[in-house]
Amino acid sequence: MYQNSAFTSSNSCGNIAKVALFIAVAGLLISCGDKNGATEKAGQSIVRVNGDEITIHQLNNELQRANVQPAQQDVASKQLTKALVDRQILVQQALKDKLDRNPNVMQAIESAKTQILAQAYLEGKVAAIPAPTATEVNEYRVQHPEIFANRKIYVMEELSFLADASVKSELEALSNTAKTLDEVTQWLDSKQIKYGRANSAHAAESVPKQLLGKFSQMAIGDLIFVNANGRTMVGRMIEVKNVPISEADAKPLIERILVSQKRKEAAEAELTRLRGLAKIEYLNEKFAPSAGTEPAAAQPPATAPVVEDKAASPEIGANDNLDKSIEKGLSGL
Repeated sequence: MYQNSAFTSSNSCGNIAKVALFIAVAGLLISCGDKNGATEKAGQSIVRVNGDEITIHQLNNELQRANVQPAQQDVASKQLTKALVDRQILVQQALKDKLDRNPNVMQAIESAKTQILAQAYLEGKVAAIPAPTATEVNEYRVQHPEIFANRKIYVMEELSFLADASVKSELEALSNTAKTLDEVTQWLDSKQIKYGRANSAHAAESVPKQLLGKFSQMAIGDLIFVNANGRTMVGRMIEVKNVPISEADAKPLIERILVSQKRKEAAEAELTRLRGLAKIEYLNEKFAPSAGTEPAAAQPPATAPVVEDKAASPEIGANDNLDKSIEKGLSGL
């Protein structure tokens, strides 16, 4: 069978965006220096770079963002201080080169500013979300036995390759007739298609919902064809492991998942409320939402656990951290 999997991919920031970030930081430093006064700032400063001071508050903020553990704070503080110094040097040079007057940079700074303000507002609205109750945690665990009590890890031998549209029909036919990976490799060789071969372990919580049912029905030796990210993965089931998660271990994971969901729902509800109060005029009708469709929902705040669709990444290492795997693999469920 030939499975299609939809997903999105994130784009890396360009140089303009990076420069904008540096300049934004410079603006904050200058502003801070103007308001706090020389005496107060002198007690907070940890290093001076060409006259511009970096404060202990900036360092502490970086330590918090990096989630540095107490035992690692001394080493991390030196590394992060060096990074702050390097960043300040780059900011100063950017300002010297008048990059803050570059139209593209100015636009990027304004875009970043509006995003930060919107994010800060939503974070403030969801900050008081209560912790899930014991009943909610238990109900979630019972509703998802495939992730907790009956959790399985599917070990597969896989081929990964990129096939162009000219062989699509042949590949679909092969997916209905092939019984072994050797048959697939022979076909790939005949078409001179390069491929990779490896063993991978897929935990149930990391498998998109549309594939999890297929995996659960496969017997040892069965093949499955999956199309993701423009590539094709052909997997042969070689082992199914029963690896349940105990109730005690599941509790903190479920709490984080439920808090994340509640924050997302609260953010969406607030945006819906504000959208209803706003006067929105589309000056060009081609940009207006189609009839019967809703505008894009609010994104969950950055403080919430990030949930990603693993459909775009069929290979999941057997040694992946269980905590992250649980949190990242639930979007399809």
